[in-house]
Amino acid sequence: MIRFEFEKKGTAIYMSHLDLMRCMTRALTRAEIPVKFTEGFNPHPYLVFAAPLALGISGEKEYFEIKITEEMPLEEMKDRLNRTLPAGLKILAVTESARDFNDIESASYEVFAEGRTDADWETFFAADTIPTEKKTKRGMETIDMKAEILDCKAEDTEGGVLLHLHLPCGNRRNLSPLLVVKTFVRDDEVYYTAARKCFFDKNARLF
Repeated sequence: MIRFEFEKKGTAIYMSHLDLMRCMTRALTRAEIPVKFTEGFNPHPYLVFAAPLALGISGEKEYFEIKITEEMPLEEMKDRLNRTLPAGLKILAVTESARDFNDIESASYEVFAEGRTDADWETFFAADTIPTEKKTKRGMETIDMKAEILDCKAEDTEGGVLLHLHLPCGNRRNLSPLLVVKTFVRDDEVYYTAARKCFFDKNARLF
């Protein structure tokens, strides 16, 4: 497997995961990268992404992997693909895959909330529990969001507060930073942004 590290920023953050997969598939074809396809009635490329990003979240170190049918220099694949990608998507590195995406257990995020302060977050997070409605495969469920947050730090910045969040992110558990910030601000008019910085494995080692 060949692993691509990429960033998703700017207007690309409003691209759904399905649209991202389609975009990458078309870009790989235009770049003439020898991607291996499945066999059968409806062949599709061997294209696997790490944990999908929710709409509106930027990503600084995202990953996807492909299988190839013939050897091609890794740097050439990077250059070819970057020439075909739209604004907001950029390949940062291409390597041979050494670890499975199933090893991902958590991720680091930065979330900015306009008009809020460190003190506001401290008051919010001081509660014994933070009941929150979360959409799951079984429907809407109430969770204790505080118990789900692995680590957090808040700092005042110009215009608002910047939250550094370490949240579950993987096949077994997942907590969206958007759910955290929406529960925190409780105001649809408040401007906020969210960015995923990097992934960690179950031993909290950088992925």
